Amino acid sequence: MKIRWTFLTLLAISIFTPFPVAAKEDPAAVAAKIQTAYDKLNDLQADFVQTVRFQDFDTPYISKGTLFLKKGKMRWDYHEPSRQQIVVEGEKVLYFIPEHKQVVKSRIGESDSHLPLQLLSGTGRLDQDFQISIEEESRPDQSISLRLIPKSKETQLTKVIASVAPSSQVEGLIIQKVTLFEENGNVSTFSFEGIKINKGFAEDVFNLKYPKGTEVIESP
Repeated sequence: MKIRWTFLTLLAISIFTPFPVAAKEDPAAVAAKIQTAYDKLNDLQADFVQTVRFQDFDTPYISKGTLFLKKGKMRWDYHEPSRQQIVVEGEKVLYFIPEHKQVVKSRIGESDSHLPLQLLSGTGRLDQDFQISIEEESRPDQSISLRLIPKSKETQLTKVIASVAPSSQVEGLIIQKVTLFEENGNVSTFSFEGIKINKGFAEDVFNLKYPKGTEVIESP
């Protein structure tokens, strides 16, 4: 589950960036524009590919799925290579593994890098939680990369690189790819496709449904 939570950190950082960002722009100005974007976003749906490269292992672990997001709520449906579902609402987390017929209920704690999650739900501030700089100037496709260094000593992340680009659905930029670097040497990359912003979807998508007889485990 650490891989999953690490990604949530990512999201908090950059999935909404709806204003043009110049390559030489002041990082504080970028943070202010991202904060404004959070105020305007209602929902988001996207397909994702997650690639994890573990320290001392040559073969990466690749998984695919769909993300559903609203303010304070997230659902991650993993389709490949195995089915898993994760629902996050506030600090509550439900983790369902159909193959094991188990649902684990838990809460997000300090070790889950919850500060970026607060930002994602609209209760945190990027400029307060991260040191922000331009990693790479604008390319021909108008995408740029941001370097985010966590200020908190509680997180297991050393840095995050977020690639953002213009979208026809909102004014400004949205995330295309993010890469997480962890203290243990693991590197996780998330790429997004088919992004749908403010299109609306049923609220009950966050009501995790599992068959009768599924074992429910309450985790501290």
